[in-house]
Amino acid sequence: MIFKWVLRHLKRVLLVAVPIITLVTLAGMLLALIAQRGRPSGAVPFAILSVLYAIPCLVAIAVAVRIAASFVKNLYKIRTLEEAGSLIYRLLFGVWKFGPYLLVKEGKLAAGENSVLHRVGGPGYLVIYNDSAVITERCGRLERILSAHLPRPRNYPYLEPFEKIWEIIDLRPQQWTFPVKGMTRDGIPVTCEADIHFKIDDRPDGGAPKPPTENEPYPFTAEAVFKAATARWIRDPDFKGPPMDWRGRVVVGFTEGILRNILAEYYLDWLLGPTGDEIEHPREVIRRRLEEQLQQEAPKVGVRILSVQLGEIKVEDEQIPTQWIEAWRAEWESQAAATRVEGEAELLRMEAVRARAQAEMLITLIRELQSVAVSDAELRPYLLATRLAESLRLMSYDPFTRAFLPPEAVRTLHRLQQLLSEERMLTK
Repeated sequence: MIFKWVLRHLKRVLLVAVPIITLVTLAGMLLALIAQRGRPSGAVPFAILSVLYAIPCLVAIAVAVRIAASFVKNLYKIRTLEEAGSLIYRLLFGVWKFGPYLLVKEGKLAAGENSVLHRVGGPGYLVIYNDSAVITERCGRLERILSAHLPRPRNYPYLEPFEKIWEIIDLRPQQWTFPVKGMTRDGIPVTCEADIHFKIDDRPDGGAPKPPTENEPYPFTAEAVFKAATARWIRDPDFKGPPMDWRGRVVVGFTEGILRNILAEYYLDWLLGPTGDEIEHPREVIRRRLEEQLQQEAPKVGVRILSVQLGEIKVEDEQIPTQWIEAWRAEWESQAAATRVEGEAELLRMEAVRARAQAEMLITLIRELQSVAVSDAELRPYLLATRLAESLRLMSYDPFTRAFLPPEAVRTLHRLQQLLSEERMLTK
């Protein structure tokens, strides 16, 4: 590989240097011939004179190179003329050794951040660890995706002229904890921490995830990397929130909006109220809904959701719990008043039923006594007592009447009837 680089470099050098040397030599010989008026005095003097006349041509070339280096330095805001000259040299002849290079690992540029290769572009080399993927751009257009696992030669980590890094994607699983501020259905502000675990999507065509291997511990798809790289939102320079790249889109863009909408559907007493063994906890209901909706939204930015967890739901304002308790107290007092009114109405109804039962008892007694009044005079006291006992006992079977008779009264009536029957048998 090194031998091929050297041969390629020498080929480019010769293709540029041979014509220049030839032109300089011819120019020196022509000037020497003009100085001798077309009559060379000898081979050696003519050669010496040609070299002397070629020196101004070489100086002119050196000045032209310096002017070009100065122009490139000002154009790309390069720090020194040496770096600008090195860029021109690499653009003309390419690179013949391993350098310059950029080191990419852990989803960021680890070496060469302020180099000309990073700010202007190639030719140069890239060293990419297996935990990162790189998207390059050239002349304002996205060029290709580079990583340690994509097929070559298209994926060879060599930056072509003016090709530079446009975006770096971290392939490792990400875990973000973000506090989401929302408002309940009854208008009370609350805060809930969302713990989101996600990574670059590794499901080809939306199928099963690719298993990690020793050579590719963080599998991914090129399509997901491209979606993640182009998902960045541009914010104001003074924006102090989290960066709105593909990670920020998942946590801030999707999670915050979805969770805030879910919280707005529930009252605070349901979110913070006690739950029984057979009732699912409100936080688990919200977590499941959040995860289901994130699974649908995350592929839009090339992400697969691994897990979703929710922290404790807290009331944001310290004065809110007191107001909430007062609101609950007012509601409870209202319910208690309604219950008390209903109880009083029920008592009135029971009093009316009791009065009706007493009236029916009196009417029944009067009718029984009237029938006894026309019977034999000797049997009248006995029949009166017997009929009275039977009437009271029969009336006790009425549910409305029995509700107002204690068990002792019912037993006394039954005993009285038995005594009257026994007395009648003795009399006979």
